[in-house]
Amino acid sequence: MVLQTLRKGASGWIAKIFLVILTLSFLVWGIADVFRGMGATAVASVGSTEISADAFRRQYLDQLQQISRRAGRPITPDQARAFGLDRQILNQMIADATLDEQASRLALAVSDEQIAREIAENPNFRRPGATSFDPAYFQQLLRSNNLTEQRFVASERQRAVRDQLLKSLGAGVAVPQVLIEAVGRFENETRTASYVRVTPAAAGPLAAPTDEVLRTYFDAHKVTFRAPEYRKISVLALTPVTLAAAETVTDADAKADYERNLARFGTPERREVQQIVFTSAADAQAADEKIKAGASFADIAAGRGLTAKDTDLGLVAKSAILDPKIADAAFAMPEGAVSVVEGRFGTVLVHVTKIEPGARQPFEAVKGQIIADLRLDRARRALLDKHDQVEDERASGSTLAEVAQKLGLKLQTFDAVDRSGHTPAGDPADVPGGADVLSGAFAAQPGVETDTVQLPQNGGFVWYETNAITAASDRTFEEAKAAVTVRWTEAETEKAVEAKATALLDKAKAGTPLAQVAAEADLPLQIADSLRRGRAAGPFSAESIASVFDVKEGGFGVALGATEPDRIVFEVTKIMVPPPDMDTSRASAELSRQIENDVLLQYLSAIQKDIGVKINDKLFAQATGAGATN
Repeated sequence: MVLQTLRKGASGWIAKIFLVILTLSFLVWGIADVFRGMGATAVASVGSTEISADAFRRQYLDQLQQISRRAGRPITPDQARAFGLDRQILNQMIADATLDEQASRLALAVSDEQIAREIAENPNFRRPGATSFDPAYFQQLLRSNNLTEQRFVASERQRAVRDQLLKSLGAGVAVPQVLIEAVGRFENETRTASYVRVTPAAAGPLAAPTDEVLRTYFDAHKVTFRAPEYRKISVLALTPVTLAAAETVTDADAKADYERNLARFGTPERREVQQIVFTSAADAQAADEKIKAGASFADIAAGRGLTAKDTDLGLVAKSAILDPKIADAAFAMPEGAVSVVEGRFGTVLVHVTKIEPGARQPFEAVKGQIIADLRLDRARRALLDKHDQVEDERASGSTLAEVAQKLGLKLQTFDAVDRSGHTPAGDPADVPGGADVLSGAFAAQPGVETDTVQLPQNGGFVWYETNAITAASDRTFEEAKAAVTVRWTEAETEKAVEAKATALLDKAKAGTPLAQVAAEADLPLQIADSLRRGRAAGPFSAESIASVFDVKEGGFGVALGATEPDRIVFEVTKIMVPPPDMDTSRASAELSRQIENDVLLQYLSAIQKDIGVKINDKLFAQATGAGATN
C-alpha cells in the first residue's frame, strides 16, 4: 500500500497518457529488429543512456509479484514470457531512457525548489486527515519502501523533466469539429431491421451418412482426428484434505470442542432484560425493597425519569451482555424476577421479562462433523512440516513414489492425459493442480525434476513427474468414426442452414416481401429496433451487427446468429441518424486523448531512430530466466 501511495504521488494526467504510450509503442515500432550484441552489464541502451541488467530484473520481478498477487496464484517466468511481460517492461524502460536521453540533449532541468514544492504540496505525503506536509510521515513512507530521500527526489526530478517534454507535445490538442461530429454520428446511429431466423430445425433433417461418405470426410480432414500427445504423470498432492485422514481425533477431543462452540450447534437461549444503574448500592437496595413491596420495575424507572430506551437491553443472548456479572445474574434468574447486582459500572437493578429457550443439536448428531473439522484443522497446521519432509526426501534423490511410500502419502498416476487434461476416452482427468501441473508436465521430459506447484489460498502443494510420453499419431477411420460422424453432422448442418438462408435472401432480393418469404418458409418475421454498432441485441451478436450496418435502408443481408450455426436473413427498414446538437463532449475527450497518444508515439519513434536503440538479447534472456537465445 505504501508503495502505491508513493507511486500515486508521483503521477499526473500526463503520466497516465505516458503509461498508455508505453503499452502501445511496442506494437507500433517494436524492438525485435534492434536485437544485437552489447556490453556485459547493460541489457539495453538508448544513445548513451544504458539500462542495467540489475535495474531491469528488479522492475521485472516487481511487476511479476504484483501480477501474481492480483491473480491469486504464482505466475511462472514461462507464463510471464508467454504474456509478453518481459518485452513490455523492457519496452517501458526503453521509452523512459529515450526521454531521459532527449532531455539531456536539450539540457532540460528542474530546480530543487520546484521539486521540494511539489512534494510538500502533494496530499499523498500527509498523514490521514492532515492538511499539511509531514516530514516525519514522508520519511516513514520512504523507509517502508527501502528508499532514501536522495533516491526518491532523484526519481521525482527525472519524472518532472520527462513531463516537460510530454506536456510540450500532448497538452492542448484541438480536435477538428468535423471529426467529432463524424465520430458521434458513427457511434450513435441506430437501425431497425426485420429478420427471419434460420435454425437447423428450419433447414430440415439430414439424411444418415453412409460409411463411404464418412470415410471420404475422414480422408479430407485426417489431421483433425489425430490422437494428441499423451503423457503419463505421477502426482503427489499435499493438501489439508489428503492429510486429514491420518489425523487422530478422540471422542473426548470432539466433546471438548462441542462444549467450547455450543453456538455452532444451535441457537442460544435469549432473554428480554431490563436494567437500571444506580450510583450507590443503597439506592439500588431501596428500589429493590419497593418492588418487593408491590411497586413495578416500570414504576422505579419512571420515578428516576427513565424511559424504555434507557432501560431495555432487548431480547439478547448471554454473550451480548457486556458485563459478565450482569450476564451471569440475568441468565440465572427466573422469568419476571428482579435482582440487585454489583456490576462493572455500578450497582444494577436487573429485571428479566421473558425467557426464550435455546435449541441445540445433541453431541451424537454432530459428532462426525466435529471430528472431520478437527482433523482438517490439525492437517492445516501440519501441512508445512509435511511439505518440508517431502522436500528433504526429494533433495536426497528419492522419487515421488519412494517419498509417498516413506511418508504414508497417496501417489496418483494418470496413465494417459492430453494437454487439456482429458483421457483418450475424452473424459476429464481430475489432475491436482490443474493447468499448472499439466503445462509443467508437458514441458518436462521423463526423469527430469519439476517445480513444486503451490495451490492458491494456502490450499497445499503438488509435486509431479512426467513418467512417459506417447507421441501424437494418426487414428484409423474405425478409431475415429464416432468423432467423424459428429464433425460431419456439424459441417453438413451448417451447410444446410447456409443454403436455406441464401435461398430466402435471394427471394427477398428478387422482390418478394420479407414477410411473405417468412410465411412461405413457415418461419416468424421478427423486428429488432434500436440496433447500434458493436452491441449484441437479440439473435444478433456484437460481430454480426456489423452486417446490418453494411446495408443501406431497404437493403437485405445475411448475418451469423448469436448461436451457431444459426443464420439471420434481415432487411434494414429504418436508419436513425443522431441530431447535430447531440452531446459530443465524451467523443471529443476520447479523440483528444487518442491524438495526444499518436503524437507522443511518433515523437518517441523519431527520437529512437535518430539516437539508436541497442538490446543485448543474451543478457535480456538471462535476466528473465529464459537462458541464452539463439
